[in-house]
Amino acid sequence: MTEFVENTGGEEAEKQDCELKACYRLMERLKKEFPKLPVCLCADSLYACENFFIKCRDSGWRYILRYKEGSIPTVSDEYGRLKKTEKNCRKQELINGTCWHDFVTDIDYNGHKVNIAEYREERDVLIKKGSRKGETENIKAGFLFLTDLPVNQKNVAALVEAGRRRWKIENEGFNAQKKHGYYLEHLFSRNYQALKNHYYLIQIGHMISQIMEAWEKLWKSTALSLSEKHSRIFESFQNIKLSEHRHETGKRFQIRFR
Repeated sequence: MTEFVENTGGEEAEKQDCELKACYRLMERLKKEFPKLPVCLCADSLYACENFFIKCRDSGWRYILRYKEGSIPTVSDEYGRLKKTEKNCRKQELINGTCWHDFVTDIDYNGHKVNIAEYREERDVLIKKGSRKGETENIKAGFLFLTDLPVNQKNVAALVEAGRRRWKIENEGFNAQKKHGYYLEHLFSRNYQALKNHYYLIQIGHMISQIMEAWEKLWKSTALSLSEKHSRIFESFQNIKLSEHRHETGKRFQIRFR
């Protein structure tokens, strides 16, 4: 499903639409279409707010949110105090560095019990390009996640990894649509409805491409880049007829892409 950020009241709308409002509309549609589907939402720190917690609770959904200290300062303060006394931090040696997992559970925020899971790492990385090629650079990274899922020593690493997968939306979703043959950044029309229609087509094309790419055996013998694979798929759509069975009539019809 896609929900666009837009002013539904037209150009004279008093308040601008925003990503959070669009999310609430999308959640309503998702719940209506799939009322019994178990859902866990991964999102950034923008969604760490009471209204989002309430909507997830009312829908029976769970969440893992990338958390920044400024989102809910009281939660951050309590996490900082409790992690010193609960001492859940565990250290693990890596091939080229060290990582730590830490967590605190049952932090109260206006009646909502939330948990914080933390991951930090420090690595020595070999520089492969530029004037410093061959040198070693010390890289530090850290992430906090806010969730209503239970967190313990056994599952904290898996939960953090699940939270970090949100970046696949950017790296394997929007980034692919921008830079690997879909030309998402190009303005194909100045008509807003036409822009939305075009983006739906981009999404459909991207989904078809992902299905094709999942067939590893099909591409194993080829030495093609991602953009070249997309071009070959597009060429096949222009020249090959697809047949689909219509269940309501029992007849078949053919589609040709041009």
